[in-house]
Amino acid sequence: MALCVSARGARGADPASCTPVRLSDVGWTDAEAVTAVAQRLFDALGYRPQVPMLTLTMTYVAMRDRRVDAFLSNWEPSGHTAIAPFLADGSVKRIATNLSGAHYTLAVPDYVWNAGLRDYKDIASWGRRLGYMIFGLEAGNDGNALVLDMIRTNQFDLGRFRLVESSEQGMLSQLDRDVQSHRPILFLGWEPHPMNMRFPIRYLTGGEAVFGPDGGASVHTVVRAGYDTACPNAARLLSRIRFSVQDENTMMLAIQRDRVKPSIVAWRWLRDHPDAWSGWLDDVVTRDGRAGRAAVEAMLGKEP
Repeated sequence: MALCVSARGARGADPASCTPVRLSDVGWTDAEAVTAVAQRLFDALGYRPQVPMLTLTMTYVAMRDRRVDAFLSNWEPSGHTAIAPFLADGSVKRIATNLSGAHYTLAVPDYVWNAGLRDYKDIASWGRRLGYMIFGLEAGNDGNALVLDMIRTNQFDLGRFRLVESSEQGMLSQLDRDVQSHRPILFLGWEPHPMNMRFPIRYLTGGEAVFGPDGGASVHTVVRAGYDTACPNAARLLSRIRFSVQDENTMMLAIQRDRVKPSIVAWRWLRDHPDAWSGWLDDVVTRDGRAGRAAVEAMLGKEP
């Protein structure tokens, strides 16, 4: 019996070439959190996770060139333009939806909403009060591209506006200053994110043609072509990873507000939510074929 169990475990193990698992991180706080959870799991399973920091476009280029194996932060529909060429040529493949019920669209503080800026059709009339500015994220970001396209085509009469490109932290610092001063601001907002717990914000309606219905979004796990057949055990785990909006809000708040390292936040989340991740490890083994769930539990039994 022991020999049979061992044989089954060995058959479930990935080859040694799969030991490095390369997970791209694009620097967003949600990406840091979920990637850190995956990194913790792969480390416990005897893999060697590597997390290069790349831009969104370079992530897909690296996956096409087989220098990155997986990416857990493909936001849709906003991220479709960035990933579409790589889906079309078959160099990347979506294997799971790891988050549903997200939001990604233009947003305002509640005092601006209450004053009448509630819909995309209202933005143009607020141009002077907004300084004809929309605050976005880093250059090349998928959401930025959608805003720039609206400006370029004068959609919603936004031709006079300009997009202020910045980092996530830079945009949030601007939001903080304007909220403190009760000044109007229009910015890219999304959920999950601690901004929803830190600031009283509202998401604009009417942008369905740009950001999807109600600004609704989902987040997908993507692997490079052939990864799921070359490394089926690792891909099986990646295909099962799921989070809730509240899970990610909580982890991101600890990273941003409390300055806790993502690796520690991930360890604590795994320790405190065994019911959330236990099923991910059904039929998943360590890199050398041992019981996967037991290996993760052993890792969580030690202080990080």
